[in-house]
Amino acid sequence: MKHAFPLAAPSLAAALLLACCGSAHAQASQDMPSYPRRTVKIVVPYSPGTSADTIARRAAEQLSQRLGQNVYVENRPGASGVIGTSYAAGAAPDGHTLMVGPTTLVITPAFRPTPYDPVKSFVPVGQIAESAQVVITGAATPARDFKELVAHLKSRGDDASYASPGIASTAHLYTTVLQNMVGVKMRHIPASSLNTAIMDVVQGSVNMMIAPIEAARPLVASGKLKAIAQTGGARSPLLPAVPTLAELGYPNYQLAVWVGLYAPAGTPDPIVARLNRELKAAFDTEAMRASLADTGFEVVLGTPEDLGRLTRTEFERWSRIIKTEGISPE
Repeated sequence: MKHAFPLAAPSLAAALLLACCGSAHAQASQDMPSYPRRTVKIVVPYSPGTSADTIARRAAEQLSQRLGQNVYVENRPGASGVIGTSYAAGAAPDGHTLMVGPTTLVITPAFRPTPYDPVKSFVPVGQIAESAQVVITGAATPARDFKELVAHLKSRGDDASYASPGIASTAHLYTTVLQNMVGVKMRHIPASSLNTAIMDVVQGSVNMMIAPIEAARPLVASGKLKAIAQTGGARSPLLPAVPTLAELGYPNYQLAVWVGLYAPAGTPDPIVARLNRELKAAFDTEAMRASLADTGFEVVLGTPEDLGRLTRTEFERWSRIIKTEGISPE
């Protein structure tokens, strides 16, 4: 063994210390075998083609390269994400089954009983991205900006309405918060799907909606919809001319759909730390940021603790709002 400087013969105490350290290191290696030992599965509780699925597939591709094992996506849709989420929560906590969880991970159990707890049933690995939403109205609506839209909605009285893809969807909840903030009461018109809800606004049968930017942008570009305001803390590069609600005098209204990576509760800390490290390295590139920006998402990375706080505070927020507003399944 070569040293940078001469060493005296080690004392008996030093030799014993080295031996103990070596034994401890060997024991730690035995307690935590190399990870991953086999194929890793990322569960997506929604159908192929959804935002969560798109992000999960990018994560799987990158993690396959970085972990040296095949990582693949398994879609388990149904019951507003409950089927796939329940499956992931019950998987072995060994890091070989993960889950991509969007905002609905905390909204659904705040709305109705589920077999899992979004905070207790999972270990957060790390946030991946978030996306602001956009306030839209039909092209025929006589409003050019948010102030005029609020005035128009107030003038309609009991006839004012807003669309969403369903009860307790983000569109429903985000609009509930907004109407309370600006002093407008509107009828909620839930549709059977996101596309149907947006088309109701295009056709003028519903006055407005808070929709995903990537879903609304083509219709805004074609002139069939007006983009009035964005819900995030900063303007999306997909709609750079559309102001945020914070810019328009509502600084407390900053809501965005987020997506994170989770593991079943009980997954060892070293595995979570490895996954977080590889996740951040995979998504913290200009190419990945540009790729997600094209879908309306911004890369947002952090520690497992950051995602844990976000999950907890969002679950508390939406549980409180759903209870206060008396929102329940019909």
